[in-house]
Amino acid sequence: MLRDLGDGLVMRRATEADADRLGEFNADVLRAQDAPDPAPWMGAWTRDLISGRHPTFRADSALVVEDTRAKSIVSSMVLLSHTWAYGGVPVSVGQPEIVGTRTEFRGRGLVRAMFDVAHAWSAARGHQLLAINGIPWFYRQFGYEMALELGGGPRLYTPGLAAGVRQTQPPYRVRPATDADAPFLAATSAHAGRRYLVTAPRDAAAWRYVVSGRSAGSAVCDEVRIVERESGEAAGYLEHVSRLWGPGLHVREMEVAPGVSWRAVAYPVLAYLCETGEAYARAAKSELGLLDFWLLGGAHPFGGVVQFSGTRRPYAYYLRAPDLPDLLRRLTPVLERRLAESALVGHTGELRLSFYRNGVQLVLDGGRIKSVQAWPPPRTVAGLDFSLPSADPRRPSAMFPDLTFLQLLFGHRSLDELEAAFPDCVTRGQEVRALLQVLFPKAPSKVWPIL
Repeated sequence: MLRDLGDGLVMRRATEADADRLGEFNADVLRAQDAPDPAPWMGAWTRDLISGRHPTFRADSALVVEDTRAKSIVSSMVLLSHTWAYGGVPVSVGQPEIVGTRTEFRGRGLVRAMFDVAHAWSAARGHQLLAINGIPWFYRQFGYEMALELGGGPRLYTPGLAAGVRQTQPPYRVRPATDADAPFLAATSAHAGRRYLVTAPRDAAAWRYVVSGRSAGSAVCDEVRIVERESGEAAGYLEHVSRLWGPGLHVREMEVAPGVSWRAVAYPVLAYLCETGEAYARAAKSELGLLDFWLLGGAHPFGGVVQFSGTRRPYAYYLRAPDLPDLLRRLTPVLERRLAESALVGHTGELRLSFYRNGVQLVLDGGRIKSVQAWPPPRTVAGLDFSLPSADPRRPSAMFPDLTFLQLLFGHRSLDELEAAFPDCVTRGQEVRALLQVLFPKAPSKVWPIL
């Protein structure tokens, strides 16, 4: 037992013996919105994690709150560990996931108690960042900010599409991926990652798990396909969900090797997706209504080679930076590179960023970041602060309310967008504005970690 929560409730680590019980719990509690029945895919995903199928996760990284009187699970979550990349710099990331509580036990602080433990585990593992893809608003109360792009790609409605994209002699064909394709998948995804600020790199071992390591029916079990030339040479890949979500077939990943035309592979891929989606629809006794590329994000090149029907607005990952100065020090090579490639090359100066309750100070010397330190905004400066230029070094250079600076740091919003959305996001003078825009430009990201 990790903690006695009172009223017969205890929090403990999960064990492999919990796999079936926890799978049943998550299938029931984390069912789809308004669904009358449990979600078996959530149960399959949980059992994969708890039983040890995942390459880096083990059961003792899951938390369970148990009602000792009824001998039942009433709340649970897991903590995964990843390595992401920010501008090519590796960042250690913890990801809380599969968080749920039975309705009759909500409002008792059970999730907060689990997050307290998970955050302690994360600190012990040296995570520099935490991330979660979760329901709106909820995770803000645990120190998270929606600050990293998620989704926003296009969609195609399918009535009449199959006939329009069918080719008599297509230049490419689509086949199932095998473990032997893992090196190609790793190299191609790494090349594609260069267009994004933040990515979740996959090496060959990770790709083998994606291709063949998950249980059929898991919420994260996808179909991976290789796009190849008539000669059999691999030219790209495709990863899509293994059933319809509503009326749509959703594509998670799609990339081509260097030198391959997106336009040339578009029709063969769309023809395959139409055929596959229609097969899924027949099995489910439903109808295919659309091909959804939302998960590819708005910056994906495929969105520019086909006339799409429209888009849905993007969502965002929640992020938490437990030690922001440490994270910024980690990202110094990226910030210095941006400075060196800008009109402010060789800049010397200081940035004092206030988050109102706390802050951070960056000292620059000749284009290099000399230091990054925590900086508590002084409360002893006399007079009102109207964000006018000031020679008083005690005043902040810029002010960002709460955790909104994370949106700037992770390229999710530009400085202008933050100022438009938050009247209390303010910048003191043109030099500071120019420096912030150079160091923290808006930039697309695409993250889909191994879950």
